Amino acid sequence: MKIFSRPPFFPLMIDIKDREILIVGGGRVASRRAETLLRCGARVTAVSKDFIQDFPSDVIKIERAFHPSDIDERFLFVVAATNDRDTNELIRKVSNSKKILVNVCDCQGDCDFFFPSLISYENVAVSVSTAGADSGLTRRLSDRLRRVWASWVCRERELLLSSNVL
Repeated sequence: MKIFSRPPFFPLMIDIKDREILIVGGGRVASRRAETLLRCGARVTAVSKDFIQDFPSDVIKIERAFHPSDIDERFLFVVAATNDRDTNELIRKVSNSKKILVNVCDCQGDCDFFFPSLISYENVAVSVSTAGADSGLTRRLSDRLRRVWASWVCRERELLLSSNVL
């Protein structure tokens, strides 16, 4: 069993509906990040020389190498999800210089934040994170929550309505 020596991360739930979010990368990890951001209503732009075939169609795709100016006008954070360590490091440095948070998918130590696993039903959401320390545990807990989340939310609503609490 792993013992964690740091406190948990603060779970910040923030409205990103219609906010401009940048992902640099066009592979599977970038695609998963884009799907999560789109579910939350963000306007996602992805910059990459290549995109996987099933990259989300609602993403604005720019097929070229990353330019530092790509970070301009982005809201709160950027996702570095390339398979090139030097490019991810450049994205981190540029983001930090512009006071923009960055999630660097290939280097836990370079991340200002981690993507939690998002479990939602309608507008009720919960997330699971191990601060990047144990992706297997995050995935296992998230999968278990996904199986019961909708029924829990419905049941709790019914209980609140029947007790006239709402």
